Amino acid sequence: MPIDYRYHIGSLVAVFLALLLGILIGIGIAPNPEELARVRAELKEDYRQTREHKENEIRALREANREYDALSRETVSALVRGRLEGKRIAIMLDHQFGRDSLPDTLRALLKEAGATVTSSTTVTPQFVTLPTSVRQRVSERLSLYPPPGVHFRTVIAESIAKDLAQGRPDLILDLYSSGLLRFTSDSDFTLRPDAVLFVGGLDSSEQAAPERIDLPMIQVLTGLGVRVVGCEARDAAISCIPLYQAVQVPTVDSVDTLAGRLAVVLALAGAEGHFGVKETRDRFLPEISRQGGS
Repeated sequence: MPIDYRYHIGSLVAVFLALLLGILIGIGIAPNPEELARVRAELKEDYRQTREHKENEIRALREANREYDALSRETVSALVRGRLEGKRIAIMLDHQFGRDSLPDTLRALLKEAGATVTSSTTVTPQFVTLPTSVRQRVSERLSLYPPPGVHFRTVIAESIAKDLAQGRPDLILDLYSSGLLRFTSDSDFTLRPDAVLFVGGLDSSEQAAPERIDLPMIQVLTGLGVRVVGCEARDAAISCIPLYQAVQVPTVDSVDTLAGRLAVVLALAGAEGHFGVKETRDRFLPEISRQGGS
């Protein structure tokens, strides 16, 4: 079939005419340069005003947050002051905290509440892993031998708890020499504590051994009439709170927050329950009385 070039030429002409018509219409409705400049200036001004408004809002929010933070700190400080007057509190850190300021913060908090911090003791990695050479050395030196079916860590933990509750420092000092414990220079293990604050919360399962160290100690301490409270930081990757709750001691799951600090003081003073922000909590805070306690 022969090609009809007239048909193709007509189609091309129609396309070019359509393009030309579109260009003419576009030129007709497009704003002139002055109008474009005016619109651009208005958009810039709208953007400037919006940005300035948002910046003012952010500054106001930051200032309000600073005021709220200052008020919260002052309020918590006033509420904890004197709550633990005359109480002797020992701190047991179930693993090393490195550069984390939490142990120092807790010591300062308890002192602000009027307590005497009798000791601050840390379980070392040597205690957690308990290599064979360390186990043999400690067994021979301290004459500690586990009965069948009982782990050596548990025997050591129970012995620590007994001596801590009764103000006997010899075993704890020996374990320090063996590298199983560390404690602050102002620790005085001859002072019998009224309560012990256990600080848990792990980054990894190898960091501590709460089932074989914390729990036996807590059970011995409570059996000897020493009050025990368990706590951890809010962002603990592996929580110890369920373990502490299993032996029925009060817990605080966010002790690194202002509310958590207040809760731990109230719990040490006598409040019962599980406090904080995690699913394991009973309440956010204990009831706050004017005189102290729960």
